[in-house]
Amino acid sequence: MGGLSTLASLGLNAALQREAQQRADKDLRKQEKRRRQALLQRFEAEARKTEEALRRRLAAARARAGAAGVATGGSFDAILRGLQSEAARKQKERRDALALDLGALADGFDRRRRRNLLERSSGLLGLGRRALGGFGSRRSLLG
Repeated sequence: MGGLSTLASLGLNAALQREAQQRADKDLRKQEKRRRQALLQRFEAEARKTEEALRRRLAAARARAGAAGVATGGSFDAILRGLQSEAARKQKERRDALALDLGALADGFDRRRRRNLLERSSGLLGLGRRALGGFGSRRSLLG
């Protein structure tokens, strides 16, 4: 009869650990989602600032060219294209940095999930060994 209660307590402990692991996984997913959203929001804010700065620089260049009587032309168009390509290059650099940050974030959380799973598995193994310690021994059944 003692073996059944030991098995029952082992099952209960395993179920409780599984429930705790599921809560921990859910919490990790929430943390990861919040951090990912924060990174994306920061990226979008920086992109809006860059776009607004580009508009101001283009407007200032057009105003200077208009005041000088050069509203169009090769050099003026080259200046505008240069400003736009510089802004596009900076935006690409920020996009690449965001991709790296998101990848590092995901990798970090994946490592934490695997570590938690390993700890849970080790804990269950320890419970099983303690609960079923007599069953796995190498004593002879003959005496």
